[in-house]
Amino acid sequence: MGGLALGFVSFPLFTRVLSVGEYGMLCLTFQVAAMAAVLSKMGLQHSIQRFYQEHAASPQRLRRFYSTLLFGAALCAIAVAILFVIGLEIVPDSLVSPLLKKTLLSGSALIFIRGLQPIAMNFLRAQRRTKAFNALDVLTQGASLAFVCLLLFAWNRSVNVVLIGTVAVELASVVVTVFLLLPPGAISFSAFDQGLFWGAIAFGFPLVGYELSAVILDSGDRILVQHYLGSQALGYYSAGYNMSNYISSFLRSPVNLAMFPIYMNLWVTRGPDETREFLSTTLDNFIMVAMCVMTGVAVTARYAVIILGSRKLQQAYPLLPVLVLGLMLNTLQMFFNAGLVIHKKTLTMLKFVATSAVLNIALNVVLIPQIGLQGAAIATLLSYAFFLGLSARASFALLPLRLNVRAYLRYMVAAVISIVLVSRIQCSSDFLNLVIRGALSVVAYGGVLWAIDQRFRLIVRDTARFASNVLRKQESQVTAAPALETGSKLTSVE
Repeated sequence: MGGLALGFVSFPLFTRVLSVGEYGMLCLTFQVAAMAAVLSKMGLQHSIQRFYQEHAASPQRLRRFYSTLLFGAALCAIAVAILFVIGLEIVPDSLVSPLLKKTLLSGSALIFIRGLQPIAMNFLRAQRRTKAFNALDVLTQGASLAFVCLLLFAWNRSVNVVLIGTVAVELASVVVTVFLLLPPGAISFSAFDQGLFWGAIAFGFPLVGYELSAVILDSGDRILVQHYLGSQALGYYSAGYNMSNYISSFLRSPVNLAMFPIYMNLWVTRGPDETREFLSTTLDNFIMVAMCVMTGVAVTARYAVIILGSRKLQQAYPLLPVLVLGLMLNTLQMFFNAGLVIHKKTLTMLKFVATSAVLNIALNVVLIPQIGLQGAAIATLLSYAFFLGLSARASFALLPLRLNVRAYLRYMVAAVISIVLVSRIQCSSDFLNLVIRGALSVVAYGGVLWAIDQRFRLIVRDTARFASNVLRKQESQVTAAPALETGSKLTSVE
């Protein structure tokens, strides 16, 4: 959540300091670096989690483990970064403009850094150093944003300055992790073990296909928008996509982190019936909340883009409802592929995400030339819907969930009525429209659901009762505290 909050800070900063085209090139550079970084990691971050316990018992074996995985990852990352630079030089200017080439070359260092950084961070995960892991992650993002701001306002306002600042801070975080957070003497060139390295590659590399396909499914449209429509249009699309991703992440991240260990524990300790009931009930609640979010997006999209992004990006606002819906469908994967995860059907999951990525590219190739940016947004929506359908069909054969279709229809009715009512309200400023229309959309959605959905009324009453009990306990504890203190003093006197 700290990382998401920093994203909300960086978004309005970069959209205001950079031009629309520069912002588009910056986002494209980060996305291309993310794709290349998947290859530079070679799946070694997964091997750390798999093999750590086998080497943790002996300091010598642990030293060999750290050294082999770190230096091996560095070699892979350097190799992929060099190949990327060579390939970029070979590509003709008709496919990649000289200005974009220059930007991508500046960002090529990210391929090395982001190939190495997850390896160092996963050492902390393997050691179960959760506080250190989270603190370093958020501090790195915060320091990167602060340093980039310093460079932008003290040196030069350009994309290259953002990339230089990001690379410098992320490299520093890798150095801190390796030399300050790992055990002393944990890293040594002489401890590199070729056998362990190739064994780690053999385990982790098959997972690269899934990760790369997922990144292409998420980011491939940015490359095609740049190719067909140019940097200016890419800036609008990137702004819309990034805002949509922030919105969906505020729901997806906490629910996903909490839900996975719960349903795995239920599966092991209580069996499939209670696991199915938990997932079905949670899915129902999630869709109810997601429809409320969609209602808010529908009535505030234009004002949110203007306030958070700036008025020069307001052409991005029609993209938000479509993109948010697509990303919400992708978020539903954590429910609909639970059966595949429980039964370890990773190859099936790889096939589905790869097929959906290919469909996404094909749809973008067809739709972007025909209807522009809205075509890219529709391609994203259709691709995630296809991915969800494939996953649900296969997963439900292993763990069928209860789908409360009537409840989902009631949520849709409440959303439509709320949108129609709130859309009629106009305030004197963009900020007031964002705040008031957003708040009223939640109130209207809840009010309609209260009228037509009995289960929603029960949830509200149970929540109110629970909150009342918590407050009553706190009041009783506060009231009892002076009496306990008086009693202890009397005992002391006696």
